[in-house]
Amino acid sequence: MNAHVNCISRISAAGMILALLLLVAATPAAKAQERKRVGLVLSGGGAKGLAHIGVLKVLEEIGIPVDAIAGASMGAIVGGLYAIGYAPRELDSIARAQDWIYLLGDKVYRDDVPFPEKETTEKYLLSMPVSRNAIQLPQGFVSGQNIHSLFMELTAGYHDSTDFRRLPTPFACVASNLADGKEVVLDRGVLARAMRASMAIPGVFSPASSGGMVLVDGGVSNNFPVELARAMGAEILIGVDVQAGPRDEAGLETIMGVVDQLVTFLGSRERDEKSRRLDLHLRPDLSPYSAASFSREAVAALIRRGEQAARSRQSDLLALKRRVWGDESPSAPARLDRRPARQDTFPVARVIFEGCDPRDERWLRAMAGLGRGGNVTRQAIHGAINRLYGTGAFERVDFTLSGAPVPDLTFRLEGRPASSLNVGFRFDSEEMAAVLLNTTLAHERLRGSRLALTGRLSMNPRVTLDYSLGNTFLHRFHLAYTFKYSDLDFHSRGARSMNVSLRYHRTELDVSNLFFKNINLSAGARYDYFHYQATLRAGDVGDTIKVTPGGVFSYYLEARLDTRDRQYYPARGASFQASYALCTDNLYAYNGAPPFSVLDFAYESVASLSRRVKLLPSLRGRVLIGNTFFPALVNCIGGAEPGRYLPQQIPFVGARLEPVDLSVIVARLQLRYRLGEKHYLSLVANGLLQDDNFFDLPGGDALLGGSIGYSYDSIIGPLSVEIDYSSWSRKPGAYVNIGYYF
Repeated sequence: MNAHVNCISRISAAGMILALLLLVAATPAAKAQERKRVGLVLSGGGAKGLAHIGVLKVLEEIGIPVDAIAGASMGAIVGGLYAIGYAPRELDSIARAQDWIYLLGDKVYRDDVPFPEKETTEKYLLSMPVSRNAIQLPQGFVSGQNIHSLFMELTAGYHDSTDFRRLPTPFACVASNLADGKEVVLDRGVLARAMRASMAIPGVFSPASSGGMVLVDGGVSNNFPVELARAMGAEILIGVDVQAGPRDEAGLETIMGVVDQLVTFLGSRERDEKSRRLDLHLRPDLSPYSAASFSREAVAALIRRGEQAARSRQSDLLALKRRVWGDESPSAPARLDRRPARQDTFPVARVIFEGCDPRDERWLRAMAGLGRGGNVTRQAIHGAINRLYGTGAFERVDFTLSGAPVPDLTFRLEGRPASSLNVGFRFDSEEMAAVLLNTTLAHERLRGSRLALTGRLSMNPRVTLDYSLGNTFLHRFHLAYTFKYSDLDFHSRGARSMNVSLRYHRTELDVSNLFFKNINLSAGARYDYFHYQATLRAGDVGDTIKVTPGGVFSYYLEARLDTRDRQYYPARGASFQASYALCTDNLYAYNGAPPFSVLDFAYESVASLSRRVKLLPSLRGRVLIGNTFFPALVNCIGGAEPGRYLPQQIPFVGARLEPVDLSVIVARLQLRYRLGEKHYLSLVANGLLQDDNFFDLPGGDALLGGSIGYSYDSIIGPLSVEIDYSSWSRKPGAYVNIGYYF
């Protein structure tokens, strides 16, 4: 009996000790559960919204938890990424690493553009798709492809439709229904699409579609969603407002000032009333930055300003922390322990393409370069999206990683009309104004036939009719006719020798074989017909070449390589072109003798001396081989662009249009220095050797020239002013250019 009682006593004592231990262990958790819930409200403001990152740094450093986030526009972007686990330091690194000008536009890095598209990407100022015999105007200046792709990459793992209130930190953002202007709360769905909808400034970004609504920037209806955070259960509210006060007339003189004013007006009517509902209202001093201040220096400064604004209120933040946690507050919030690690490699069950012609899937899969499954890196997905979008065949390229247990990688392709209307404009001090008009008619972007009509309206007009048939990625058959009228001033040793008018016709038939995106191989035949209304002089002023109307047949092979990141102001890469042509007047001989040959080549590369200083060496040459030649194909030099005056003209800074000997080689070296983001200074030196015999070039006639210039990389193309000089002219010349060359 006593043993039994003793046993019960021991069990009871052990139970009491266990209960006491459980009570002690549960006390911190209970206290943590009893603390007040904190809501964070992040306003919109374009680039100024990057200051939110600096504020988040200080909140975590002090130990203030965030239990709910409500954001608009840039506040939705920062808040959404923070909600799924990105630390403020990670957001800082992401923001600083981006090329924001690229992200906020629709341009594709030139490396990801197929070769046929490289020659047109930096030529037209305006390109409008044509669908059903009507011009299709865009809903916004920017479709948002690049920024949406970034959001999808950063939110990998959250591509399934999700309740945002079940994220590691509950989150919601606001957008506006363009149909009625009312606020739309986005608290479920695909996170990246919600973020994209919330930042779609009307007229700047194309709207987002969701559930039958057309969604634009949340700031239109509610740029500071304080009440949304309260509705999510927040008891203490911290608001970060990056909106500036209205600018006066002096502050609206630039496009950036106008954009900033627009963002300021979005949803600003109730801002003062909302601020009174906050427990802590932070308004960083972001002057003189605007909503469009996305330079690297500005991004760093804006994040720093947010951090400074929070630190200046440190005493208020510490008092708020005591209200949240009570007497025993931890040094950091528990949220830090729940942060998921960023994943850079994903197991993929299948790679799926939706929205494309089944006949094209094989080539699209090859271009994406991802195979059919396996481990796929974040970088590989990014490259695949850029290459698919770079074909020009799709209005939008989206992707999702969804499914269980191993997700599928699904690319969703939204087709773009194959036909288009394109417009270009330029001005220079030689030809004055020139307008380029192009209309391209096609049924499909990636295959089939395409007909293009291009006209150049200027003092020297040109028209080209171009027909092609085939596959963009493989063989393509090409037939073209060009007519050009030119009024030309020929020079001899720098002195103007004559003025001639030329009517030039070219008919061309070739086949292109595109093995890689940066290489183009072609073979074909052409017929060139020249009708000069004068005689040409070559060499000394007294030497003349009698040119009568006539033409020449050519069979040619050509290879081109272009790995430059940009056609204008390249920072890396190289370009190479070489061709060989066999020329006749009756398809097999020339002037009763064997055909003559033309060999030409051009090479240019970029060497980076520093982030701002680039060295661009180039080498060009052209050789006529044979005993007799078609006079109109005589070698010529001059100008800044190849083929500007005549198809065979080689550029030479410091000279205008000058006939030279049968063999010529031009070496050029450009030193380019970048001032700020888009301003450039350049020094160019070039030299020429010429002789009728190629092997005698080292001892041939020489010419030296050079230039100094300033250029600005504007939205309409290069704006440049150059002063040049050559050892033949012995006097300076000037050249002014506005716009892309065509």
